[in-house]
Amino acid sequence: MMKHKKVLDNIISLLKEQGASAVVLANTADIVVDERVRLKCRVPVCDSYNKNLMCPPYVPSVAEFREALKNYKQAILLQVSADLHETCTNAPREEVFLPARKLHELVNLGEREAFTGGFRFAAGFIGGCCRLCDECIAAQGGTSCRFPFKARPSMEAMGIDVIATAEKAGLPLAFLIKNKVTWMGLILL
Repeated sequence: MMKHKKVLDNIISLLKEQGASAVVLANTADIVVDERVRLKCRVPVCDSYNKNLMCPPYVPSVAEFREALKNYKQAILLQVSADLHETCTNAPREEVFLPARKLHELVNLGEREAFTGGFRFAAGFIGGCCRLCDECIAAQGGTSCRFPFKARPSMEAMGIDVIATAEKAGLPLAFLIKNKVTWMGLILL
């Protein structure tokens, strides 16, 4: 057990050193799963729905995720924040998505460190849809990811209420993006 604590402390330190603005260890009981989150993928339809392999309908159902979540006890929640140069309007700019790419890198890094540290079922999830490719192969009807060992599903696609989960973990998070954007990810342990 002490070994696991040391591994977790090292992962948290590493993620902060590599650019995470916040990293906390949480109990999986504090991860809020709500079918309404997944419903928002379809009502109104998200521009990634059926066009991104890390989003619905290609990912496990909320019920499947909820069942798998029961096998985990802890999770690392991490955030990447960045100031925006202009006040954000309703049309997202590239500047808003740059921190999401950094988050994706950090989730992969943390998951890899957890796996090599003895958490063999570590599983990472990103905030928002996967943006590794300019256009996912799914948009052309493909089903084989170009980056299967890097791509990670969206927390929202799993039905995770990101805002409620952040609140339970004591992390600030707002979706009314103005002068700052914050992206949140999760690594199940």
